[in-house]
Amino acid sequence: QSFTINLQEMMNTRLKLSSLWLSLWILIAQQQQVQSFSAINQDGVIINRQTALKYIVASPIIWSQASQIAQAKVSIKPDAAFQSLIAARQELNTASKYLSTKDYEGLKDYLSDPSLNINNYEENAGVLLASKQLDAESKKEIGTIRRYGVGADVIIMFGSVKSELEEEEANFVSVSKSLKRCMDALDEVIAICKSNGF
Repeated sequence: QSFTINLQEMMNTRLKLSSLWLSLWILIAQQQQVQSFSAINQDGVIINRQTALKYIVASPIIWSQASQIAQAKVSIKPDAAFQSLIAARQELNTASKYLSTKDYEGLKDYLSDPSLNINNYEENAGVLLASKQLDAESKKEIGTIRRYGVGADVIIMFGSVKSELEEEEANFVSVSKSLKRCMDALDEVIAICKSNGF
């Protein structure tokens, strides 16, 4: 009986330690994302560390190939995932037209549609990262938890656009810059995929 009790205590301790390490790992990942926002800020995008942290806490992004592989739906094929990125890029073009006419509420409503391909970018990018058609270097360029690439920029910049639009007095200069950077980053992801035969 004593042996059974000790064994249960050991298992409980191991579970607690595993939970602690997982929490620490997530915290480190989130802090890295804040630094990523800070670096972008120095490059000209109007977004501060507080806004970055608010967005990360609201929608944590752990950009690792392991998590993307785990989350990718088996039903989505790599070719279909790539076509979704093409469609997402066209949706961003549509979004930019709302800015040109200063229809900010229209832009907010448009981007809130969950069926948009750009709102499902992470899932489709996960399918591509899990596929064997992308080589290791290309996957690294798109982005991982240790090295943020152009794929992570798509997520961060699109998140910045949506977050800014939720503000009572949105800074539309910032919205415009973030949307443009999102488009540029997605162009790079698409180019990487095409270089791998998509």
